[in-house]
Amino acid sequence: MNILTDEQAAERRLAWPSGGLLTGLSQDFVDDLQLAGAFVEYNQQIIVAAGAPIEYVSCIIAGQVKISRMDSNYAKAQVGTLSKGEWFGATSLFVRNPTVEEIFAEGEVIVWTMPPDTLRRMLFEERGAVQLLYNIGALLAQKLTSPSQAPVAAAAQAPR
Repeated sequence: MNILTDEQAAERRLAWPSGGLLTGLSQDFVDDLQLAGAFVEYNQQIIVAAGAPIEYVSCIIAGQVKISRMDSNYAKAQVGTLSKGEWFGATSLFVRNPTVEEIFAEGEVIVWTMPPDTLRRMLFEERGAVQLLYNIGALLAQKLTSPSQAPVAAAAQAPR
């Protein structure tokens, strides 16, 4: 894990992908949100271990992560992947339960991340956050009511 400085992020021209959970947000709020978090780089490593709480709300900026959980034979089984523009950890805004899933960086992965307490504070204090809270709620409701998707508790994929 490598936390990127603002200069490193600027040199790499890191930017949030449009759409997904950011749909309908004002550019001013998106800018404030981005400044309140950090860009973090992972390379072939566990981002969140199974059994650990998810400490951050994160958006994948570049690369892809693999989501796995233990199957009935106690073997690690892949249950999903997330790529650019998809989020994980949104459930940590509401509950602090350990995840049963492992989130693993396949190759080089850059995520933007922030502690859920920081995001929760912004959701309560900033008017521009109402749309983000609605987008997160809609996403989680979609996951709960979709019989076609295998449950992936840690991940919050963007609506397609």
